[in-house]
Amino acid sequence: MVDVRTPPTVGIAAGIGFVIAVFAPYVALSASGVAALETYYGYGLVAPTYLTLFALVGIIVLAAGRQARTEPDLAAGVALVIGFTATLLTLLWATAVEGSVVSSIGTETWLAYHRWVVLALGAVFTATSLWYADVIGVLRP
Repeated sequence: MVDVRTPPTVGIAAGIGFVIAVFAPYVALSASGVAALETYYGYGLVAPTYLTLFALVGIIVLAAGRQARTEPDLAAGVALVIGFTATLLTLLWATAVEGSVVSSIGTETWLAYHRWVVLALGAVFTATSLWYADVIGVLRP
């Protein structure tokens, strides 16, 4: 059996990874590349820079559930809603970004995979929230 602290810990790590992945281009790109990030992050309904607020709230919720400062079932449910919403909005952004925009930002090859990494980290956050809900028994009758 999985320890009830493992899923929220993995979710916290995924949330931190999401935030780092969203802001990494601001550090790793040249000045002209950073200027082009406004266009890159402008696709979709909500820019990932704003979705980091979802991730930060999700991290706090999972940490509170892990430390039993919030009811674990409430923390798992809130984290699941936050994760699903953030992942859906990240999916809409990632699929809306045009390849020509990515290639115009800079010559860094990792940028072509950046949006998919951000999406994957959001999906991991959602999956660990679901895992947490399952481990504490919220999903079982």
